Amino acid sequence: MKHVTATVVTFVAPAALVEARSAAISAAQGLGASERSAYGANRSYAAALNDAFGFAWFTFRDASELKKASPEFAAEKDAFYKAYRAVREVSNMSKIWGDIKGYGEEDARARGLFGFEPIVEDTEAEGGEGESSGAGSAKRSPDLFIVEDLTAAYKRLIRDDEQLSDKGKVFRGDFLAALKRYGITGLEG
Repeated sequence: MKHVTATVVTFVAPAALVEARSAAISAAQGLGASERSAYGANRSYAAALNDAFGFAWFTFRDASELKKASPEFAAEKDAFYKAYRAVREVSNMSKIWGDIKGYGEEDARARGLFGFEPIVEDTEAEGGEGESSGAGSAKRSPDLFIVEDLTAAYKRLIRDDEQLSDKGKVFRGDFLAALKRYGITGLEG
């Protein structure tokens, strides 16, 4: 029989994060007249999340994976949800959170955080095979490939833990160590 224990996470958010969260909540309160300020406040909140947590939180598609990787981040997200719902009736909170995730990724790319390099538009028509196609599409750097695709691969290994062989679990540990050496953090489960 498996025993499940719940862990209570207490997270003391840095002042800048609390300030950004409060601004986003305040903007949501008066959203009818100030959609622009809510947009700006949510962008600032996403940037504050990047600064406070130091990992690519926006790459997580599954809330349980995110909670495993960073219980502190999950506690912050819960605090945001509760505060937001307290000031504004929302039928689809995941849409608002999805926007914030997008702003977090944009901020990380713009500032070169978490191994991202700003995407550079391909100015020459290369005609050869590549990761991008079509006029004006951007080509991903190898560093961005490492951050996005290999981080996703590691998360898959965590998610499918029960099916992973002993050899696979050893590989996963080595893979995590390599990702850490590269500077990708916050993946520990």
